[in-house]
Amino acid sequence: MLVAFLTMVVIIFIQQMKVPFMLEDLDYAKNLVTGEPLSNLSDIENSLGCIYYWKGGSLLAGLVLQLILMAGGYFADVVNMLVMIACSLLLFAPTKAKHQRIFFTVYSFLLLICLNADWNNSYFRQFGAVNFFYPSLLMLTVVTICSKIIDDPEKYEHIGFGRAFSLSAASLIAGIWAPMYGIISAVSIGAVIWYRSHSKVAYRSAGLITALFFSCIGSILYFTCPGNYVENSVMLTTYINADVYPSVVLALMVLAIFLKMGGKLKPSQFLLCGIMMTSAAILLFCVLLLPISPNGALLCTMVLGISTFCSLFSSLNNLATRYRVYAYILCAIVLLYDVFVLLESQLGVE
Repeated sequence: MLVAFLTMVVIIFIQQMKVPFMLEDLDYAKNLVTGEPLSNLSDIENSLGCIYYWKGGSLLAGLVLQLILMAGGYFADVVNMLVMIACSLLLFAPTKAKHQRIFFTVYSFLLLICLNADWNNSYFRQFGAVNFFYPSLLMLTVVTICSKIIDDPEKYEHIGFGRAFSLSAASLIAGIWAPMYGIISAVSIGAVIWYRSHSKVAYRSAGLITALFFSCIGSILYFTCPGNYVENSVMLTTYINADVYPSVVLALMVLAIFLKMGGKLKPSQFLLCGIMMTSAAILLFCVLLLPISPNGALLCTMVLGISTFCSLFSSLNNLATRYRVYAYILCAIVLLYDVFVLLESQLGVE
């Protein structure tokens, strides 16, 4: 497993080196007002004004993107690699399976790459990485904290200032960065509040309510950006990516294991299943009804699905033998599916 982990890190770095700045990266590597290459913070400041009033999108994502583009390709490769490893670590954090840390890190990474229909664009192109992948870290941080609180309410009767601040800051920034991730953060925190309010013990939830408030504020701030509602903006684009099948496949697989576990689920696993289904519903709403690109919702659904799957997979040893066999068969199918997608996307195998 250690060899697999090191191999994973090498693969990430090689792929980062392989993919250059392209498409929107080349546009955002310039001052969006003057068209000159970025040379200082004043150029970025001018560009942020352009994003706010005309181009639409997240000011925070634009700031981070342009800072990385100005620093250069090697810096971007290293940062992206660290973000991907951190995301792989957080994906299985709700499982609390410390003795299987390396296994779940590698397994999460494989699922993260192979279940994404457009992985070169959303992970390794800098514009896609910053807009669709970086906010996953913030959302997964919120989900991990919420999972701990909901699984052990007595230990976290008072969630403390540190956790309340972390939840508030992470969910606020996630909402400002990409609204889908802020919405899921808000749903996660709201689910914990609802669970605690319906328990027999009167837990104090002031910190959670504060975090819920800030998570809502973050998404609202994104949607109030006037640039989102001008012609050719991000919000009103007619581009629709209908490649939702990876998330659908993963959702069905998780649901199959969910039903086979016979009710032996922890509260955090119910939470993960709930927010994953919420994200899938928003994704389908974007694809079927709204004239906007659902790429952010697609990646969000996939990330939540992987985290849910890892959590359920870690609980298989508590099942009856035949159910455990069914689950392992499902896992084998997933790995075969991974290999197929990897061959198709990277080698052109039909």
